[in-house]
Amino acid sequence: MPADGYDDNDSPDAQEPSASAIFAQIMRQAAAKAAPRRVRRPAPNFEESPSLEPEVEPPQIRRVRPRLAVPRPRSGSFASGFLGTIFVVVISTALVATLLMFFVDPEFLNPLVVQGLQLDREDIVNSSLPTPAQTPVWMQRIGIISGHRGRDSGAICDDEYGNVLLREVDINFAVAQRVVVRLQARNYAVDMLDEVDPRLENYRAAALVSIHSNTCYDFGEYVSGYIAAISEARPQTGIDAFLRECISINYGARVPLRRSFTLTEDLTNYHVWRRIHPLTPGMILEMGYMLADQAVLTEDPDLLADAITAGILCFMENANGVPGTVASGASPGYIVPILATPTPVYLR
Repeated sequence: MPADGYDDNDSPDAQEPSASAIFAQIMRQAAAKAAPRRVRRPAPNFEESPSLEPEVEPPQIRRVRPRLAVPRPRSGSFASGFLGTIFVVVISTALVATLLMFFVDPEFLNPLVVQGLQLDREDIVNSSLPTPAQTPVWMQRIGIISGHRGRDSGAICDDEYGNVLLREVDINFAVAQRVVVRLQARNYAVDMLDEVDPRLENYRAAALVSIHSNTCYDFGEYVSGYIAAISEARPQTGIDAFLRECISINYGARVPLRRSFTLTEDLTNYHVWRRIHPLTPGMILEMGYMLADQAVLTEDPDLLADAITAGILCFMENANGVPGTVASGASPGYIVPILATPTPVYLR
């Protein structure tokens, strides 16, 4: 102990921090600056200078983008969906029927359609045998070929000086166009076809009739009459034969000409037979000879058209085995042949 009675450790200088403590404090401050995101805690020494306290940085806030929530579809039972569909269909049908009942004029409907809908229930119940359903006439197509039209003049009659007096193509067209008009008036779909019409390729129809006139050649004798022929490849008791007989018999019953059975290669092997659909019944009619029957062919084309139309109606209304619709006690206006048995045919 010193002579003055004081210890060296009790002096004021002994209360100051040591050099090692200051050096450690400096090192901690340097480490805190090197990692600015870390929060430095104060040193355990409570006698540090306030200027040496580290600065604390606020924590960074990270924003998270929320996800859009997609609602999951509800799962329903099959029965509920089916019943819902049936309900919508019933309501829609009732609504349409109501609108038609209030806004459609009854006179707008075809009287035959209305009559067909007004069937007696007893007639339906008491029916013992099924009745074949006929195809509506407006859905049945008929083809009429105007012979030589669009290709050449056909047979001609000329005088001694070579001047043309009469052409077959003109006779054929005068009759063919009248037949078309008469059939259309009965609501049939009718095609007027040329001799080499491109529509003849695989042509499909309920009937096809080619209208021609025979030669004006002078054979040195009286040659008269009309000729009806079908393809030699078709059966002579089939549907084509029935078409031939319908037209032949009704034509002969109205036109003052006899029937001739003089068939030629041009008739039985007619080029049209090789072009049309195999299920299309077809026949060719030579209405008469342009020399001996010239007056019949030229003076009254309406008579010829009426005769051909009657033959076509005979075929169309009886070919499928179902009699034509005729009022009770009325005549159908044609003769049905019995020589050729019709073969049932069903055209779609």
